Amino acid sequence: MKLALMGGALAAMLLLGACAAFAPAPTPEPTFPPRAIRVDYPITPPDVPMLDQDGRPAKLSDFRGRLVLIFFSNIRCRESCVNALPQFQAIKQMLGPRSADLTFVMVGTDRVADGPSALKQHLSRYDPTFVGLTAERSDMRQLALRFGIHMYENRDGVLAPHAPFIYLLDRQGRLLYFVQDGVAIPEIVRIVTRLLDES
Repeated sequence: MKLALMGGALAAMLLLGACAAFAPAPTPEPTFPPRAIRVDYPITPPDVPMLDQDGRPAKLSDFRGRLVLIFFSNIRCRESCVNALPQFQAIKQMLGPRSADLTFVMVGTDRVADGPSALKQHLSRYDPTFVGLTAERSDMRQLALRFGIHMYENRDGVLAPHAPFIYLLDRQGRLLYFVQDGVAIPEIVRIVTRLLDES
């Protein structure tokens, strides 16, 4: 009797194993390529007081009349934000002389860690014409919120953004595009060129 039961159990296990061998593989989760997302209703960010990399007072409204590519980061970032400045370099190179109508901005999110002199030194490694901006924490949180950015304090106590995007502002200073990390440089250049042609 015991041998019969053991034999039946073994047969059942073999049958299950055979079924598993022919079972279809699980369907992988769908993946979507990174995109440049146009905002249906352009958003005007708050014009909070800031300082540029030379320590001079500045506001986002100072750049109205020009297209602006902008990202939020801090100089110690080791995540997707490290890609933004090399992307800026590549975009500027591809645009050639037309890049003169575009302002490239890095917003340093922690006023202490990303002070004007630190921003200036950091940006000089990439392009001295890139603009660095920073602000007090309360103003930075207000500005980031309008961009849909979650701010948090990292383990070093530095105010850091969770924002894997480059943002494109139109000539009126309105947020027009979210550009996800990984969008091909030629695609960004195509969007910028079209907006330059329109305005």
